[in-house]
Amino acid sequence: MKVVKVQDVLKQLKTGKLPFKKVLIHGEEAYLTEQLLKKVSEVTDIEKFYVDENIDSFFNFTGTSLFGKSPVPVILNVEKLNEVLRKKVDKERFLKILKTFDEFILVSMEELDYKKLKSELFSEIQKLIDATVVSERYSEKAIYSLLKRKFDSAGKKITPEVLKLIVETVGTDLRELRNETDKLILYPDELTPESVKLLLFSSGKVNVFELIFPLLEGNRRKFLEQVEILLSCGGEPLSIIGLLQTQLRQIISLANGIQVKLPREVLQKYKAILQKKKLLELLFLLKTLHEKEFAVKRGEVSGEDALKSIVFSY
Repeated sequence: MKVVKVQDVLKQLKTGKLPFKKVLIHGEEAYLTEQLLKKVSEVTDIEKFYVDENIDSFFNFTGTSLFGKSPVPVILNVEKLNEVLRKKVDKERFLKILKTFDEFILVSMEELDYKKLKSELFSEIQKLIDATVVSERYSEKAIYSLLKRKFDSAGKKITPEVLKLIVETVGTDLRELRNETDKLILYPDELTPESVKLLLFSSGKVNVFELIFPLLEGNRRKFLEQVEILLSCGGEPLSIIGLLQTQLRQIISLANGIQVKLPREVLQKYKAILQKKKLLELLFLLKTLHEKEFAVKRGEVSGEDALKSIVFSY
């Protein structure tokens, strides 16, 4: 039985073929496991079963399909198998069904320790599988390389000092890093240590990049509540107005059929806005933001008052 890293399997999946027939996937980097399952689903049809939710559905799964090739059964949360299948007869039934499949994928979103792998049930499982795929955390060096490539591909300049600050602040969990760096890429100004500290620290309470949505929805209370929190965390009103302008320009570009390089999740949210808002409304809001910015710079109004008044002018 082979033991391979999830990164290697992800590379092999680029060929469009599954590199295994019967596999156990486990490891502490759940984000990588999720990415692997996503790629597998793009290569072949799968049918998911959750050990702690619908194990009975798996027991009744025949593996047949009326529309061509049968889906590959994917059994998730297998770290809970021993707890769910308490009776020996249930464990034997589970193994018996596994033996009937030419292909299957067993998935744990956490690392299976030595004791669990040596349990009677998992010892039998390991006799059935062709490979074990391990989702290990990336080394810190590899994390820095990944982040650098991500910022470079987005056309966002990043210094080694700021990269180090991001990793020290967020940690090495890939899901958290993805979420936080998606935000930083949208930041309209230069990413300095000061701006990154502000953005990362404030995001725990209110995501400054989500402020555009209550504004466009006309949800005054939610917008003002989030503005108050951002300001109390040290948010700079003109920077926040500048971010709103950048996001609005991106949405307007999409409305005009211009490609915008953004994370997929952000694009989906922006496209959802365009189904509800007319281009003229968006242009009017952008004009309002420009007027508020100029009013602050001319000293006619404070940054805080200008930011809060936006929602009443739109």
